[in-house]
Amino acid sequence: MSEMRGKGGLFPLRFVWVIPVAAVLTMALGVWGWLRNGEGINDALYHSLALFEINNDAYTHAAGLHDWHFRIARWFGAGAVITSLLALAALLHEQVATALARWTRQAVVVIGQGPLARGAFEAARHKHRSALWLGSPTFGTANLGTIALEWPAGDRPRVAAAHVAGAEHLLVTEDDDADAFALAKAARSAAPNAQLTLVLKDPTLADQVALAMNDPRARVLSVGAVAARALNTAHPPFLLARDANQPRIHALIVGFGTTGQAIFHDLVIACRTSFLGLPRIVIVDPAAKALEGVLRVRAPELDKCADCVFVDGEIRGSAVRPAPSEIGRILAAGGPLTAAYICVGDDAGALSAAATLQSLLRAANVDRPAIFARLRSADVLPSAGGLPGEGLKGVTPFGDIRTVLEASEFLSESPDAAARAYHAAFCAAQGPERADDPSTRPWDDLDETYRRANRNNVDHIPAKLASAGLAVPPTPGRLPKIPPGRRLYANDAELETLAALEHERWSAERRMDGWRLAPDGEGQDRLRRLHPDLRPYGDLSDKVQEYDRIFIRQTQAICGAD
Repeated sequence: MSEMRGKGGLFPLRFVWVIPVAAVLTMALGVWGWLRNGEGINDALYHSLALFEINNDAYTHAAGLHDWHFRIARWFGAGAVITSLLALAALLHEQVATALARWTRQAVVVIGQGPLARGAFEAARHKHRSALWLGSPTFGTANLGTIALEWPAGDRPRVAAAHVAGAEHLLVTEDDDADAFALAKAARSAAPNAQLTLVLKDPTLADQVALAMNDPRARVLSVGAVAARALNTAHPPFLLARDANQPRIHALIVGFGTTGQAIFHDLVIACRTSFLGLPRIVIVDPAAKALEGVLRVRAPELDKCADCVFVDGEIRGSAVRPAPSEIGRILAAGGPLTAAYICVGDDAGALSAAATLQSLLRAANVDRPAIFARLRSADVLPSAGGLPGEGLKGVTPFGDIRTVLEASEFLSESPDAAARAYHAAFCAAQGPERADDPSTRPWDDLDETYRRANRNNVDHIPAKLASAGLAVPPTPGRLPKIPPGRRLYANDAELETLAALEHERWSAERRMDGWRLAPDGEGQDRLRRLHPDLRPYGDLSDKVQEYDRIFIRQTQAICGAD
């Protein structure tokens, strides 16, 4: 049975059995009492029915007033009546709320199941937005403007379409990515003007679905990618490496599921700087070698993006394999460890893995790095700031439901604000000769390929600023600004360094998307994903290098404070 929550409190319908029990006891005591007082069975039954009437005259005199059977029965009868009324009110409340959810407009509609859907519904409620959650495990409502419904019977995409008309914000998430995509398409057809956030598990699939939808009012995200970007914005690994005087980012990823893969992708592209070498990334996972094969199929030139080591194994409280000495040897061979990322399936497992990793590093004489653990609940562990420390105090949580929802901007009236501002400034800097260029169209008319490119460019700005020696605090959702009186570059040599960095970032992004260097003499081939410019910056023609220089000049103009 569902639980009905209204303004007056909670009535659990699983307790509805109280009604017949109280009714039977009432009648039994009443009949017993009247039989003891000389009534026949028919009259006893008839008179006992009056016990259910709270205000009556049948039990105000003689035996009806003094007999203990009647005095107890009257309370059972009143309880049965009151409980029946509460149950009826609860049932009517659900019917009214369900009808309102179908026929009235809710500003926010959350479609799907799981903790992320629950968190999105609660976030809307806390912002005092009228909200509907379609896919809740139980019916519930704090008021008739905030309603949680179980999935009604019928085709789910059709049911979803019937409930979203007039919504301003939609969030769709499901355990199965294909189901989530189908629900999102149905919701979009019924609410074409709503801001749609589709959350998938697979980061690669999320990119492909975004390209397929090509919708300026839709964002397709993966939980892992959002968690990874938010973490690296708050704790840039290139700054951790720089502050520790390390020659490169040396990262350990324990667990190579969707979150681990998203962190890998972010380290390779968004964290590339001019003052650090190619990153070294060690992956420990029970299926690391198999996952390596998948990654190398998707990115054939992976070795030009990072120095990767894949280790079939695990680090957790119940098992460490391969032998701790072997893991220690692999880590020590890469030089100082910059950061470790624990990306296992549950919070208890993540904490256990973090504690075990600390012991392993200590036993292997590996210097303690910053340790980050993916925790779904924000209250499991307080943030420790990402700095090395002892025990759980040395572990920094990331990727909780609340942080992911905030970073997804699903309730924002203008999501992608930083990317939009970057694109607007980019377009304003172009001359009339590029008026027909598809990359300079207004944001809503852009192809999703260019919208994604703008987001990636914004994500890399902190690394460019750090490469220019500029200390700029994180500004989630906004463009970073160069401090007054400072510049991204001061001379041609510095411009050239940053242009080379931009080319490296662009090359890593293309390679991680499956592009390869075209054979000599061949041009760009989109079908085979071949590009002649996937070569070192110094080997490019001056004309091609100029594209990267222009990019840096425009970044200076866009982020400059003067």
